[in-house]
Amino acid sequence: MRSLQHLISILFLMAAALLVALPAFAQEAPGEQSDALLLPAPAEDLFTRATNALEQGIVSVRTLELLRGQLVDVRDQNAAVVNRGSVKADALQAQLNALGPVPQDGQKEADDVAARRVELVNAVADANAPVVRAREIQFRAAALIHEVDRQIRSRGFDQMLERYPSPVFPSTWVEGLSQIQQFHRRLVRDVESQLARPSVSKSLGQTVPLSIGLFVFGLAFIFWLRFPIHRYLLKLSLRQERGFPVILTAVLYNLSYLVLPAIGLTAMLSVIWILDIQPNAARTALIATPASALAIVTAMWLGHTLFAPEQTRWRLLDLDEKYAKRGLWLCLGLGIFMMFEITLESLQMDDAFGQAALSLISLPVITAASLFLWLLAGVLRSHDRHRDPEPALPLEVEDDEDPEAEEASVNPRDSGFLFFMSLLMKASAVLAFTVTLAGYVLMARVAVIPMIMTIAQLGFGFMLYHLALAVVRTATKRDETEPVPILVSLGLIFALVVTFAPLIALTWGARATDVMDAWRLLLAGIQLGDIRLSLDSILVLLVVFGVGLFVTRWLKNLLRTSVLPQTRMDIGAQTAIVTGTGYVGLTLAVLIAVSTAGLNLSSLAVVAGALSVGIGFGLQTIVSNFVSGIILLVERPIKEGDWIEVSGQTGYVRKISVRSTRIETFDRHDVIIPNSDLIAGTVRNMTLSNKTGRLVLPVRVAYGSDLEAVKAILMNAARAHYTIARYPHPFVLFVGLGESSLNFELRCYLKDVNNILTTQSDLYFTIYNELGKAGIEIPFPQQDVHFKDIDKFVSALEKREEAGGTPAAS
Repeated sequence: MRSLQHLISILFLMAAALLVALPAFAQEAPGEQSDALLLPAPAEDLFTRATNALEQGIVSVRTLELLRGQLVDVRDQNAAVVNRGSVKADALQAQLNALGPVPQDGQKEADDVAARRVELVNAVADANAPVVRAREIQFRAAALIHEVDRQIRSRGFDQMLERYPSPVFPSTWVEGLSQIQQFHRRLVRDVESQLARPSVSKSLGQTVPLSIGLFVFGLAFIFWLRFPIHRYLLKLSLRQERGFPVILTAVLYNLSYLVLPAIGLTAMLSVIWILDIQPNAARTALIATPASALAIVTAMWLGHTLFAPEQTRWRLLDLDEKYAKRGLWLCLGLGIFMMFEITLESLQMDDAFGQAALSLISLPVITAASLFLWLLAGVLRSHDRHRDPEPALPLEVEDDEDPEAEEASVNPRDSGFLFFMSLLMKASAVLAFTVTLAGYVLMARVAVIPMIMTIAQLGFGFMLYHLALAVVRTATKRDETEPVPILVSLGLIFALVVTFAPLIALTWGARATDVMDAWRLLLAGIQLGDIRLSLDSILVLLVVFGVGLFVTRWLKNLLRTSVLPQTRMDIGAQTAIVTGTGYVGLTLAVLIAVSTAGLNLSSLAVVAGALSVGIGFGLQTIVSNFVSGIILLVERPIKEGDWIEVSGQTGYVRKISVRSTRIETFDRHDVIIPNSDLIAGTVRNMTLSNKTGRLVLPVRVAYGSDLEAVKAILMNAARAHYTIARYPHPFVLFVGLGESSLNFELRCYLKDVNNILTTQSDLYFTIYNELGKAGIEIPFPQQDVHFKDIDKFVSALEKREEAGGTPAAS
């Protein structure tokens, strides 16, 4: 019974994981290791039996599982010896290392040292003999375990490919109906024999009324009595507005769909044990009735949890009401299918039907399950369509709508995952229906049952994720629409993946021993050269690095907000110190995390040396910019807020990072300049040492103007402006005689060069007005045009006039 085997495997996995994890934290007392388990004789006997069983290939799968368990015990016991090593051998090896390296190139060692070296080498070999033997047994047991797993998987695959008679042939119907009739006759005969038992027949007068009463109560409770309780819990949950009472009442309302139907089904199923009628033809099916009832109750509960018809407040999937009701009924249909499937597999374990009957019965059951899966996949796709509605017209948008909040509620990752799951569900439905028609009933079960159980597990995990988010929002007093911190969300996803990944693996055919081996491998670690990666080392690495990153950010914020503002450093120096602190803290966090986790990175030195050549050629631009960024932060030839000109771009430095520098131009455009250009190129910094700058203002006047008056006007304009420094004094230069003007230059120094454009504009306004008042003309370019041979041109016109009789052009 495959579905029951899945449930038993899951429970076994949870118990076995605890049993495996506890020894990892326990300290074994010296001398408690039994040497009898390490003797060659028991191990050799086990290896011989396992080898014979594998070579013959006729032993049952159960026998192979028992052999595998014994081999695992031997492997783990010897692996513990290998990991513990020999203290005596380590001490002798330290003495041997104290003698120094063995002489090379024909050099002779002293006789007493050589004799001592030989003695220590032999002693080390003798001390390491048990460890070497244990390693040999460990590797041999691992090889046999691998072969056992291969044969078990091969037999399971061959069983899955077993072909029953195809239900499309009439002969299968005839044979199948005959087998069903035989089972019916055998079941009736077994029931009659059970009723003929004195212990049963004498108590029927008491058990039958009680059984009828419990059965009627169960039916009434499921279809009528439980609904007032649901409505009361719903009203109770709606009265709460926010806080933990909302979560508590919501959880109670949700669990009512699991507990209340379970009460009704328990009352109905108790009839079986009260009547004490257990026919041999269906004994296993009667034992499996709780599992069948659990399938229906779980399906109903998950349907109300995910789709919640008529309760949009608790609906986890954003669906229309029509699709929510459809999803609930489809979940219930899949639960009924699982009930029939568990019953059918139970009857198969009692040899109730032959292959023809199983193929005939499985056709409508698997067809219905395939149809439910296909329709449920369509409901999930409608979730995507509902989350991506067509844009409304501008007149349809209300004033209180928040487009950003609506956009934030759409998670494209959910959409992609649901789309992928819908494709898998449709593929599983098509495959199950197709192979059932061909007679591969077991393959159809493998295609459809794990998919249904995976959907249930993912739905349960989805519910736990949203419940945890609600608890976090309530604890941190966040609004329902406000997202939780990304680290909390990632931590929840990681915890759910670690929890549900083994369960999903078991659902799709993995054995509990496979999952336990994977867990043991995570605890023991994977050896990569001199580096061993294990679960505990990775967790230590992440925790220490996270703590270092948190301390670094706290220190940066402390420097930025409290310490540095109280100093006399400019903003650029403060930014450089904060940035440098971040890089140093990040580097120290990585180094401390690696050393704390016990990772030996010395073996990576050769790889790093080999990669350095490729990095030097392939990443030379990035490395050059990185080094240039460090130079900029240390030497500070430019700082934030400086007005610079580089590579034809002029603007203010807004941010200096490791790879590039961001400049804001006067047009409010951001220009990203590589740091290598700032170090290797020519940079003009107008505000590096101070903000004083010179302004050169060219002025032209007409020929014949009063030069002293022009000079006085320019000087007075410069002296009157508040942005111009008094020292150095402004002065006027007569720079030359132009083609149509006399050229002057007003040269003055500004207190703040950032005001150069406004000062230039103000000076031009003042000078233009004062020159106009003084009657001094500002010339514009003038040119004289001279015609050559004008007399020849006039003579030609006169001759043309005499010849044509027309007057000459004026």
